[in-house]
Amino acid sequence: MTKATKFIREAAARCRASGVTVDIDSPYSTVAIDAPGEDGIFMQGDEAETFIGEVRALCKRYPSLDEDTAALALAEPYAETLFH
Repeated sequence: MTKATKFIREAAARCRASGVTVDIDSPYSTVAIDAPGEDGIFMQGDEAETFIGEVRALCKRYPSLDEDTAALALAEPYAETLFH
C-alpha cells in the first residue's frame, strides 16, 4: 500500500464510519451523497460527470482501489459540509 492509497482508504473509512453513502448512476450522470439525519447532496450533469471522472481517474491511477472506496474518499469534503 502506498502513502496515497493509505490516505485514500483512511478518508473512505472516515466517511464509512460516519454512515456516509455515495450512489453513482453513470448512465444518468447523477451522484448522491447522503449521511444519516442530514440533508444529502445531489449532483447531476457536469458536476456529477466531474465527480465520476475523478473516481475513475483514482481507480485507474491506483488499481488496488475499488470504485466505492474512491467515491467515499472523494465525497469526504462534501460530507464534511453535511455535518457542519
